[in-house]
Order: sequence, then C-alpha cells, then structure tokens
Amino acid sequence: MLAAPTLAIPLDLVRVLAGAVLFVYFLNALRQAGDFSDPDGLIDHRLCVRLLPPTRIGLFQPGMPGWIFRAVYLTACLAAMCVIVGYHPRAAAAFLFLAAVSTYRWNVLAAYLDDCVVHLFCLWLLLLPVGNTLNLPDLLVAGIAPGAWSAALADWSTQSVPGTAPRAFMANLALVYLVAGAYKFSSPMWRGGSAMHAALRMPIARTPDFWTMRHRRVLRLATLAALILEPLFVLIFVLPAGSAAKWALVAAAVVFHLGIIATLKIPYSNALMLAALALPLAPEIMGSGLGLPPATPTPAAGNGPAEVAAVTLVVLLAIMSVWQAARAWLQLPKPGQPYSNSGWANPVRSLLWLFGLFQSYRLFDWVDARNYHVRYEVRRLHAGRNNPVEPRELFPDSMRHLLLQSYFFGNIWLQMEPEKLDAVRKSLLTRHARRFARAHPDAGEIEASAIVQRITADNLDLNRGERLPLMRFTCRGGEAVVHFPD
Repeated sequence: MLAAPTLAIPLDLVRVLAGAVLFVYFLNALRQAGDFSDPDGLIDHRLCVRLLPPTRIGLFQPGMPGWIFRAVYLTACLAAMCVIVGYHPRAAAAFLFLAAVSTYRWNVLAAYLDDCVVHLFCLWLLLLPVGNTLNLPDLLVAGIAPGAWSAALADWSTQSVPGTAPRAFMANLALVYLVAGAYKFSSPMWRGGSAMHAALRMPIARTPDFWTMRHRRVLRLATLAALILEPLFVLIFVLPAGSAAKWALVAAAVVFHLGIIATLKIPYSNALMLAALALPLAPEIMGSGLGLPPATPTPAAGNGPAEVAAVTLVVLLAIMSVWQAARAWLQLPKPGQPYSNSGWANPVRSLLWLFGLFQSYRLFDWVDARNYHVRYEVRRLHAGRNNPVEPRELFPDSMRHLLLQSYFFGNIWLQMEPEKLDAVRKSLLTRHARRFARAHPDAGEIEASAIVQRITADNLDLNRGERLPLMRFTCRGGEAVVHFPD
C-alpha cells in the first residue's frame, strides 16, 4: 500500500548524506561567485535576462551587488548544516530549494546536470518526512550519560513515518534510471561501444588527455555494461530485501556513480543518487547494517499536502518524460539546434519550470551529435615573437567555465537565434578578456584560438582538428581592448 508507514532511520540517513552534498555544492557556488554571479563576472546577466526573460523569476536580479550572492550562498551552507543535523530540516530545505532554483536561473548559460539534480533533491527534502531520527536535538536531550546514545538509537529504530512521499521519491529515482538508460539505446555510439571513450575525451572529463586508443577495448566493454545495466537499476527499488540480484545491482550502481565522479566533472548529481540508495536498502540497513532487531513500523499519520504534492510531482515528471520521448525518440538535434522549435512544445515541462523545476533525464544520449574536443592556444605577441600563455589563465576548465566556452563554438542546448548566440559569444569572450586583464594588468597583446574537432568512432585519436580564431585583445592598466576576427 502506498501510504503504509515506513521506518524513519533510512530516510534520515538519506537526509544526512544529501545535506553533506548540498553543503559542498553551495560552498563551491560561494567560491565561484566572482566568475558566475557577480555583475562584473563572466556572464552578462542583463543580456541573459533580455534574451531569456523567464530567468528573472528568482531571488537574483540584475544590478544586485556581489555581496548579496555571497550572503545567499553562505546562508545556504548554514541551511545545509541544519539539514545534516536535523534542525528544522524541511524549513532549511525550503530555503535551499529557493537558493538552488535562483542560482540555476541566474547562471542559466552555465547550468547543467548537477544543478538539475541538486534543486530536485532540495525539493524532495522539503516534501519528505525527514528529521524524526538521526538528529542533534534528540542527542542533546539524551545527554552524555553512558548508554544514552544507544538508547536514542534504539528509540529511533522504532519510529516510522507515512510512506507515501518516500515511495514517490523512489519512483522518481527509478524514473531517472529508466529514462536515462532507455534513451542511450537511441545512440549509435552507445550501441556501438564508443560513447564512453568519446565522453572521456571531451573537456568535461577530468583527464581527457589520459584516455588513448590503448584504452579502447576496456572502454568499449564499460560502455556496453553501462548501456545494459542502467535501465536495470530500476529493479533495485522493487527486488526483495537481501536478494542476490538486488545486491549485485546495488554494487553495480555504486561502481557506476563512483566511476562518473572519478572521471567526469559531474560530482554532485552522482553523489546525491548514491546517497538516495539508502532508501531502497532500508530493510538491509535496519537489519544487518545497524545490528538492530527487526522492527515493525508503527501506524503513522495519514497523508497530508506534502504527500499529495509528492505523488503529483512524480506523475508530472512521468508525463513530461513520455511527452519528450514521443517528440524526440531516435532523433537528436544537430549542434547548435534546440530540442524543438518551440520552448513550450512540452507543456508539462514548462509548467514544472514555472514552479522551479528544470528536469530532463536524457543523460549522455547526445554524445553522437554534441561531442567535441577543444584545445586552446593562447599567445602573447611581443617584439615580433609569440610567447605561449597557459590556456587555463584565460579559459579555466571547471565544468561551469566549460559550459560558457561551449557558446564560442555554438555547441549549446538553449534555444537561441543566430544573432542572439553571436551576442552571447562576443559578450563571453570580452568578459574572459577582462578577467585575464585584471589578473595580468599589463600583459600587452594576447591572441587566442582553439583547435576544435568532433570525437567520432573513427576519430578517437583526435587527428582532425581545425583552428578557430577566437579573439585578440590588449591588456593595459587592468583593462582589455578586444578585437574579433571578421
């Protein structure tokens, strides 16, 4: 039965682990605020709001000083700590959701998978009945007397919560695996075994230059294993407790997510998915994991608004995914083209977006059409000589920086007319030059170009690059005068 009570400890274990991931996420947002959120950062937010008006819906507005963003991110770190220790975790999650939604809308040009999953988990922490166990307030009440914490753990082990929202949450997780896994079968590179090799040669990989042709066979096997296993991860949520098949799939899911964290710059979404595995493993955790005697959930209160919202959310996400599949199955857009000709072609997705949710579970099935390898060349022109400059000084290689740089080549996901894309491209290049000039006030004349090529099954060794001139600029007194090629 959907509303049958469930034990609280596994749910709160998800809360603790997810809260830790959210803390690191917002701490990183605080660290990178100068490049992405501040008015004089890499993104012209006034231009973004003009080109994409719906992104105005949020906490952040053009003209705000930089300290406001830092204050919000710092407060979000404190809210994540409240989630971890179980101090009013749902109220803290409400603020985290608002901050996460505002952040991805404010930095929409650099938004990616981690942002999508982070704000989704913030919403679930608001909807789930968390905070009843594994919380600091209860431990403070118990005090430090011998055996007090063991008694608190024993008391927690008997506490239960309504099961509707936790089961809806697991349905959402299963939907992610199902849709992401199924879409990969539409990709010739995934079916052919070269997709993972291509992904690991892209700039989003942590060590794109490490993977060479000598790794082709092992990466082919890893690609086919991921292709087969990812849809099967859905079974983790329905297989009997303690079954060999369930443990095998859990082990495969752990390797799957840890492998992505280790090789690609997509840590937060995969860490959150790992944290969420504690919920389907509830029987195992409450048995052999904690060494507690089997406990029967006591009757819990009936369903309320949060439970209704949880079920509604999953239904809408499922409809959105089916609608998207009906429109796009087996056909990916070419580089620079949007998913559809209308931003409202999927009304359910648009409805969710208005309420803060930006979701798409098509993960890495686009590798055929959008895989690019980019190598920058930056030179200082001085006295008739070309002195090389470390490319990362001008074009940093964090995930958000790479997403901004994708606009240089038109390899983007946002629907944007050519003239708008050109305006964004020139704005981003200019602001990168200004950032460089602030760090190197009198560097003189700088020239930047890129060697760009597609990563295809017959070009995994990357020998077909084409040079693309980006810009030339002069640094004087911390200012940059920029010139673009005709």
